[in-house]
Amino acid sequence: MTAAAVERRGDPFAVPSGTSLRFALLMLSTTAVVMMAATGRIASLLTGDDVMRRIAAYQACWEREHRRWDGFPSGDRPSAAEVCGADPRVVQLWVPTTAVLVFWALVFVIYWFLPAWRIRHRRYVPLVDELPEVARALEELRDRSGTEPVSWYAEPLNPRVSALAFGRWRRRHIVLSGGLLALRTSRPETYEAVLLHELAHIRNRDVDISFLTIVVGRVALPVLLFSLPTGIGWPLIWNRTVGSFAEGAAGSLQILCLLVVVPLARRAVLRSREFYADARAQQWSISPDALRSLFDKRDTRRRLSGGLLRVHPTPARRLAMLANPEPLFRSGLWEMAAVGCVLGVLYTELNGTYVLNSALGDRADAVSGVLAHALVGTLCAAVVGFLALRADEGFPGAASPVLRAPAWGLACGMALGGGVANGTIMFALATTDQNGAGFLLWTGLLALAAFLAGRWMSRTVRLWRRALPHRRRPMLTLCGLVVAAGVMFACVLQWLLELMVTQPLMATVVGRGTPEAVTFVLGAVTGAGVRAPYLLCAVTLAALLPLLGQAAAYGGPRRDLRLTLGGGVRWGLWLLAGVTLLGYSGLYVLGLLIVPGALLVLVVRTGRLPRDGGLAFAHAVLAGSLAGVLALGGAGMVLALTGCGMGQCYRLDLYGTAAFTALSVLLALVIAVCLPSVRKGRTPRGGPEAGGSPHGPVW
Repeated sequence: MTAAAVERRGDPFAVPSGTSLRFALLMLSTTAVVMMAATGRIASLLTGDDVMRRIAAYQACWEREHRRWDGFPSGDRPSAAEVCGADPRVVQLWVPTTAVLVFWALVFVIYWFLPAWRIRHRRYVPLVDELPEVARALEELRDRSGTEPVSWYAEPLNPRVSALAFGRWRRRHIVLSGGLLALRTSRPETYEAVLLHELAHIRNRDVDISFLTIVVGRVALPVLLFSLPTGIGWPLIWNRTVGSFAEGAAGSLQILCLLVVVPLARRAVLRSREFYADARAQQWSISPDALRSLFDKRDTRRRLSGGLLRVHPTPARRLAMLANPEPLFRSGLWEMAAVGCVLGVLYTELNGTYVLNSALGDRADAVSGVLAHALVGTLCAAVVGFLALRADEGFPGAASPVLRAPAWGLACGMALGGGVANGTIMFALATTDQNGAGFLLWTGLLALAAFLAGRWMSRTVRLWRRALPHRRRPMLTLCGLVVAAGVMFACVLQWLLELMVTQPLMATVVGRGTPEAVTFVLGAVTGAGVRAPYLLCAVTLAALLPLLGQAAAYGGPRRDLRLTLGGGVRWGLWLLAGVTLLGYSGLYVLGLLIVPGALLVLVVRTGRLPRDGGLAFAHAVLAGSLAGVLALGGAGMVLALTGCGMGQCYRLDLYGTAAFTALSVLLALVIAVCLPSVRKGRTPRGGPEAGGSPHGPVW
């Protein structure tokens, strides 16, 4: 362990633990398995062969029409939806909802009554009846650790040195083996270390997490076994064409991914809780060497499974974690790949679900798309925020190791769950003769976006962690930050997660023999132009959130933020007046060409201003976005209203105006980011003031 790490031992309990992340992963993946099993398997059992034949004919029609596409869709020919009719895949919403509710109700019932059944079945003896003096000493130890009330039991016929913490909400139990009770006089330090470890499980809320994990694993086992054969075989039986076969294989891969993630996540939760209980017990223990002596055993056996299939970590691993808890602040490549895979599968299922067809009809696609982007965007913000908290709380210089491997893992997982296992993408690639080479570029772009998001989030979190304790309503402020970050990530996902759908469309336009790298780049650029308003919203939020955190945490930067907002408003109003006058003169197009250049001047000028707190490019982005929206959006509304007042009413193209505004601002930002003086800003001649941010520039 380095000198810097010795000087600052990060507190593993100052941020959400890795156990919480793994437990949330288990809950999400299990819920997704139950919903997929109910939607695809139970619903298929409720339908007859006639419905399945209609579904197969519908998919064959879609593939036939998709292969005929040549160029962009046009209004002079019917779409595939008009030719093939309505989607016959209709499942009532109550089917998956009831399945999920029944599953979790069963899990809760077992969790609630399992501790009492364990006490009766294994005939645990209340310790207060057998050894009252030992029970009083244990209560003193519990009071010293600050844990909630515990019922103490003994298992006198068990010769091993062990203890077990179990129970449910507000009823905690710890059972001591006969071998452990024999150590309280011969080896009191070891005896106390074992008890502190079990009390740490209760203090860390591991009892609820571990029991729920065990119950979920057992209840989900029949669902997993039921989904395995039908999930792989059913789509491949009815889908006969190439595109439909690819779509069915992608759906089967979804089931396989979740079948792998669920048992691995279950074991990861049970392993992780041991590390955090050891860390808590080491903080409480008077003699840390006593806890280390429990794991000072050499295990020379080799296991092919490594650590992935183990429920408890090896003694050597626990001993190493006690000596250096730095890995508690990191998430591995494979762990984040599992998280990304579940998020990708969840996005695929929500975005392409036909469960809402029965309730919403034609609006089902729009609602499912909004639901998919909003939910997955919020979850991505939570995952990246979790990594950022650990990077900020961990050892000095830990930001890069904490973010680099998880970024690749998250990208690979989302590419698998949201791309390879996405039936829509595989159908489009198969019908346009693409071999999927674009997945490599897409994964790299996802990894770059995840890494940049992690760097942005880690520095934004650092500012807001200083500001939140001084807010009047910190929880309300925190909820607002989570919502804003979720909207920002959802706007970015609007572009990122649809790139592999845009690529086949570009292949039909430029020619199906064009290299996939070219079609991917063209699709990415085209997708960025089409979704420019969403990207502008994301960029503006990315600039606004750290600036607000800096202004709330420090006194000096508030003046800089007011100047930036005032400058953006002034420039926006001047540009609004100029574009409006040119519009009255019949030179509206000239005004549209002047605005990007003016915004570039504003962005460069704002970024080059000297500021004590840094964040130069964030100020530039905020000023440019505000001025662009005021200029073009305001000018369009003024011209439309005045034209209507003169008897020449016309409908304002809101999306076209928003798209041109976003492209103008983004073009200015792309050019300005190439200038170091705008990106880094300038420091005042007198040096940073006392009220400035000590963290330096975030952008």
